[in-house]
Parts: sequence; structure tokens; C-alpha cells
Amino acid sequence: MHINMKVYSKWLFLFSLLLISSVVLIATGCKKDDKAPPVQMIIKNYYPNSGQAGTLVTIEGTGFSNNISQYKAAIAGADAEMVSATSEALVLRMPVAGKTGNLSFVYQEKTYEVGQYTYQALTVSRVFPNNGTVGSQIRISGAGFSSVKEPAAVLVNGKAALIVSVTDTLIVAEIPAEAGTGPVTVKVDGMEAKGQDFKYQAISAIKPLSGGAATRVTIRGSGFESTTDGNIIDFNGKPATVISATETEIVVQAPAEVSTGPVSVNINGQKIIGPAFTVVGKPVINVVSPLSGPQGSIMTITGDIFSTMPDENKVFINNVEVPVTTASKNQLQLTLPGGTGSGTVRVVVNDQATEGPQFKDQTLGITRITPDNGLAGTNITVTGTGFSAVTAENIVTINGVPATVTTATETSLVLTAPATVSTGQLKVVVNGLEALSPVPFKRAGVMTLAGGPASSVFTSGAAAMAIDSDGNLYVVDQQAKLVKKIAPDGTVSNLQAGGSDIIFGMPSGITIDKNDNIFVSDQTAMQIRKITPAGVNTVHTSGFASTQITVDGNGVIYANVSGFAQGINRVTTVGTYTKVNGPYWVMTRVVVDASGNIYYPDQNANSGNGIRTTTTAGQSFDFVGNSEAGFADGVSYMAQFNGIGSAVFANAGEMLVADNNNKALRKVEMATRTVSTIQRFSWGYQDGTLSEAKFNSMTDMCIGADGSIYILDATNKSVRKIFLQ
Repeated sequence: MHINMKVYSKWLFLFSLLLISSVVLIATGCKKDDKAPPVQMIIKNYYPNSGQAGTLVTIEGTGFSNNISQYKAAIAGADAEMVSATSEALVLRMPVAGKTGNLSFVYQEKTYEVGQYTYQALTVSRVFPNNGTVGSQIRISGAGFSSVKEPAAVLVNGKAALIVSVTDTLIVAEIPAEAGTGPVTVKVDGMEAKGQDFKYQAISAIKPLSGGAATRVTIRGSGFESTTDGNIIDFNGKPATVISATETEIVVQAPAEVSTGPVSVNINGQKIIGPAFTVVGKPVINVVSPLSGPQGSIMTITGDIFSTMPDENKVFINNVEVPVTTASKNQLQLTLPGGTGSGTVRVVVNDQATEGPQFKDQTLGITRITPDNGLAGTNITVTGTGFSAVTAENIVTINGVPATVTTATETSLVLTAPATVSTGQLKVVVNGLEALSPVPFKRAGVMTLAGGPASSVFTSGAAAMAIDSDGNLYVVDQQAKLVKKIAPDGTVSNLQAGGSDIIFGMPSGITIDKNDNIFVSDQTAMQIRKITPAGVNTVHTSGFASTQITVDGNGVIYANVSGFAQGINRVTTVGTYTKVNGPYWVMTRVVVDASGNIYYPDQNANSGNGIRTTTTAGQSFDFVGNSEAGFADGVSYMAQFNGIGSAVFANAGEMLVADNNNKALRKVEMATRTVSTIQRFSWGYQDGTLSEAKFNSMTDMCIGADGSIYILDATNKSVRKIFLQ
């Protein structure tokens, strides 16, 4: 094989150059790596700033090297011994030959000035703990604290602290208010010694102060740790997750098992107790108005558990956030920006979210309907945007039934409720666009079923009322000495037996059992008479003068006995009776629950302004209301009535009360003894919507199978029917 020596020599020369260059580069790189870049040291604090030979001085900071051999320290030119070195602290021992002057150290040929050090008997070696809040106590260790001239003084960041106790080597002091973060200084006999910096910790504000599990809470204050794990937060003792932290602000997430109670911050074993965090449920959305509309419209959301601070409430439409302009516990308002698109309304209060109805981003919208209840023929005003000024172009239905529009503008429609009106949504259709009312229109109101102030159907002596399973009402007319029967269509006749009117001496009370047997108390005859559905009239029991009566599900009659402190007789199905331990003077008939407990207003015990109960064990007490007349909803005795006319059981666990002098229909939740008002009427005589209707008296009350409520308005000589839905 022939080798070209000239070519070979050339390639050998180039390879040698490349090899030498690589060695030089490697050597150069190694040489640069051997020399580390200078350390960026920052001195934050040092203590003590005075003492004697042998005193240990700690220098705190960052970026220190832990190679102790590379340091050289001095005090006023005299060498000081380096005892230890870490990345955050250097410890020096003051020399015997030292004197007062500047303390410094040298590292990598660079000099770092620490500060003035004084040789004296007074020194502060340690402050423990060196963090805490106002009123917390610190122990200051050192020497030279005793004085024969004047007591030692302690300053925390320049503010005088209360000294609790003092010896030559130990002072216990109390942190003053708003001390702030700074050095702890001791002054004795003209000497002054500075120790560690004390970190003053305080909570200035917590926002929000209510919410639930996972609510994000911001704690503002001072002296916090800037690392998340340096701050331990608890909500009423339950640990919370720290999301972020600075020296002045901590953001946490409320724990899953959060309960109402104080929020606390624990730093280095020192606990700061802040204000209470109140656990509340998710926001409640009752009504959103309008459910459609254009840019610039004001949306009102009514409900409960909103925050009174607007920024703590967030409203989203189709996932687009719309700023809240005003806020109260029960109402939020915002201005529709337009362009959100159609979608769900969502309310988020302090990270607790609730979804509401659908919103349509369009020109057509309904803000309110007035009134929102009524009967056939009621005039209804619909207010909103995007209507047609041409009456025929506005198609309106209530629960699917067409309603006649009588007048129209672009912002208002007036219509008449149809003859077959029923409870349901009111809808307006204009040029293909649909808008729904914020609340359904309710078939509700008051109508006179029979009688009236100018009618002679009843006298003003109507005293009691009952209803049978067919919806026929029976009214005791004392002055006429008759019982009047009112058919569902309002036709009035007299109660008869054998084809003749039944004449009573002084009829006072009436009740009907589940078999439609009618019982009438005849006070002067001292009888309770029984009239069967077939018209058979017999004496059920006798021997006492009874007034109001009621029958329970087992056919047992409870009869109020006429006269003061006569109480109630319990009459069995065969007519025998016994006294019931209970009321002194019953104003109206009793009602009996399924367990046999009886309820009644007692004019003697509570002036007829409350409902009392007598249990099956014979114990009697006020159930709701009290003897003080008034008008107030509330729980138990906090509620107020004024002259109860009648009480009946409605739905399971619910009692209705006719509050006569307040002209109000009240509801009692039996389980919680909570009283609320269904409707309060005006004085007088008028049919119409619930807000328009007027009564002169609410003497007695009964409930039909369909839930309709019948009120005996004796002063107006009429029977009134209340529709609630």
C-alpha cells in the first residue's frame, strides 16, 4: 500500500493543533471553575451591641459562606475570634484586649462593616421569644440589669415596654401596643444595650369575614413570615391551607370542616387571635329581574346570604362576570353590559356559588309585573323593554292561557287576566322574541263567596263556620238561630232535618267529622246536636253550655264550656265527657294534633294574643305569642298577635292563625314554633288582589280540600274566600 507522506504529514500537523487547542480550552475552563464568584453578603442585624471580653456577638443576614476559615473579624482593630458561620448567621467572640469601636469582618479581601460595639457591663445576650403580639411577654437575658440609681428601662422598637420583673441577668417585659418590628433595647444607669430585633405581629383586617369551606380569605397585618410554611393558620381550631404569604399579607383557604369562630395566626409558637369568621351557607337566589334585556338595563337579584360589601359578591351571566353596583343581605343590583350572550345567572359570594335561572341577552325583557297576583279580570301592568307600541303585536300568556292586551308602549303593557287564569309564568312574545316575567303570576286574592255588608243573607251575629268533604260551608248565625249552608257556587240555604229548617236556641259552635256528620253546640239548650248526612237530628250530648267546638280525627269533640274558668270538655263518640286540664277562658275553638295535644288562645293567660297548648300529659304553656298585644313575626314568645280569631291546621306541621285585630293571616311552623305573616290586609270591605283586599273581622276560619281558605268576616256579614295560589 502506498502512502503519500506529504498528505500524511499535513493531516498529522492539523490533528496535533486540534489536540493542543482542546487541552488549552480544558485547562482554561478548569482554571476559571477553580475561582468561585464573590459572595453577595447582606448584613441585616447584629446583637448584642455591647458586653465584655468573651461576649458572643451574632451577625444575622443572608449570603454568608459557611467556610469559617475564610473570615477574619476585628473590633476597633483588635482581632476577634470567629466561632461559627452559616449562610444566615456569623458568631464572633469579643477579645480580651478589645476596646469600644467599630465591629467588622473581612471575607475574600472585602471588608464588611457591622456596627458599633461597646465594652461595658451592660449587655443583652438573648430575647425570647423574639416575635409576638401586643401584651405578650418576652424574657431578656444578659448582664448588668441591676441599678441602684433608677429602674432599668426596656424599649421595643423605640416604644417603652412594661417591665414585669427584673434581676441582674433577666428582665421580663410586656410588649406595648403598636410597637412595630425593631430592636429590643435595655437602658441602665446611662448605659444602653441593644439585643435582637423583636418581630411585632398583629392582625389588622380579615376579608371576607364570612363564607364556608374553601372560601379564600386574606389576612392583613404585620410581622408575618414570608414563607407559606412559616405561618400556621386555623379557623376556630381547624387548620387552613396557606396559599401565599408576605410579611404583611397571608392568603388562606378555609378548611373543609370550618366552623364559626376566631381566625388565628401562629408563628414560631406565638398565637395571634383575630376576629371571628362566620360560616354561612351558599347564597340563595329567589328572583332575577329581568330574565332578558338589553345593554344598560338594571338587573336586580333578590334572595339571601349575599354580602353587604359589593366586591364580595360576583355575578356571572353565561360565565361572563358583571360587576355588582349595590349590595345588601337580600339584594344585588348590576347594570347589564350587553354582549354576555344568553346563559345561566350565577352568584358567587366569598367562593360559595349558586346557579340561578337562564338569562337571554336581547332587547325584549320584563322587569316586573304589577300586581303579581289576582283573580280573573285583574288588570296587570307589565313593565320592561322591547315591547311593541302596536297592541296586537304583543302576545301575552299566563301559564299558557292568552291574556288580552288593552294598551301598549315600548316599555309598558296593560292586560286583563283571563277568566281561566291560573298560577304560572307570564310570557310576552314580540316579533319572535320571548320574555318571561321574573316571578310567576299567582292566581291569588280575595272574593266574597256569600253575603256582604249590604246583604241580608247573614246577620251580624255569625259566630262559627265549618266545611264538609264536598266543599259545602256551614255558618252558625246566632241572631237568626239557624245554621246557613253555602254551596261551592255561593248558593245559600238553611240546614235542615226532615225537610224543615233546624231552629236552635242559641247556636254557638259547629264542627264536621270525617264522615260529614255535623255537630252544633246550642248554648241555651245546653246540648250538642248531631245532624247526619241523611238529615237525622239527634242530641249527641247534654248537661253543659258549650260554645265553640272542634272534632279530632277519631271523632272526639272538644267543647269550650261557657263562663270564666270553665275550661274544655272532651266528649267521646258516645256522648260522655270529661274535663280537660287547660284553659281558663278560651276565646276561640281549640285545634287538636294527631297526638292529642290541644292548642287554643286563652283570654285569661295570654289575653287572646297567643296560642297555648295543653299536652296529653296535662301540661299547659304558651306555644307562640304572649299577653302583650302587637304585630311581630318571630320564634315562640317573641312573636306578637292581637286578638286571635281562629286557628286551624293546614299542611303537616303547619298551623294557620287568623289574627283578628291585625287583619292578618299568620303561619306557625310547629316544629320550630316560628311565626311568619302570609298576608296582612287593610280594614274595610273590598275584594281583589291580596294587597287590595280588606276585612272588618276574622271571626273564624276553615280550609277546603283544595287549600282555599275561608274567613268568616262577621262584621261585614260575609264569608270570604282567600286564594293563595
